[in-house]
Amino acid sequence: MTGQLSSELLKLRTTRTLAAIVLAGAGPTLLGTGIEGLSPTLGELGQEETQRSIFSAAGSTAVLFSTLAGLLMVTSEFRYGTIRPTLLFEPRRRVVLSAKLAAAALAGVLLAAICEAIAFGAGSAILSAREIDVALTATHVVALIVGPITAAVLGAMLGVAIGTLIRNQAAAIVALLGYAFAIDAVLFGAAPSVGRFLPGKAGDALSGLPAHDLLTPGAGAVVLALWTLVFAAAALVRSDRSDV
Repeated sequence: MTGQLSSELLKLRTTRTLAAIVLAGAGPTLLGTGIEGLSPTLGELGQEETQRSIFSAAGSTAVLFSTLAGLLMVTSEFRYGTIRPTLLFEPRRRVVLSAKLAAAALAGVLLAAICEAIAFGAGSAILSAREIDVALTATHVVALIVGPITAAVLGAMLGVAIGTLIRNQAAAIVALLGYAFAIDAVLFGAAPSVGRFLPGKAGDALSGLPAHDLLTPGAGAVVLALWTLVFAAAALVRSDRSDV
């Protein structure tokens, strides 16, 4: 397991995929923070809920791109055929899948930390420029840091599972984005009491987004963890029973 994990981390360090995803995630985070910080009036900007929206701009972006990173870790191997030497080196597929899940989790931590640094840096600069005091308590700040990192870790692992289930890279990306921007958002808008239990909205709740129809952060963590476990179990079955 240790050797396979080292191999997966080496792949992440020596390919451009993770760096590209980090850069791609930085842009929307900065844009979202700017919109949330510059759109409200001064009175609204001083409110705790508005400031939570500003600093939580990193959450949904980090989760989405972490999921994409996990997905690409698997589908890229099938796309370029490197899965065969990977399995020749380590024929125990459960070990390979476990190593990818662990490596993806670490990638999720990195991506979330970078996105959070951007959101907190830009958000603090906007509040300072507009001469608004920070209304968030230490508890809020901790939740806005720990929540997105946890959600990004689970999202990255979920991405590995999705990539294992849908090995075609283009199909897997389309399925992920279609779900994120269509099914998840539409179902939550139409029936929030049901949609809030979907993985995307559970991740939003865990990330600290102040939407009234979302689950609590603790409940969101449990729901997202359960989704991740279900998909990981399905991926394990698919990996054991399918040829490469």
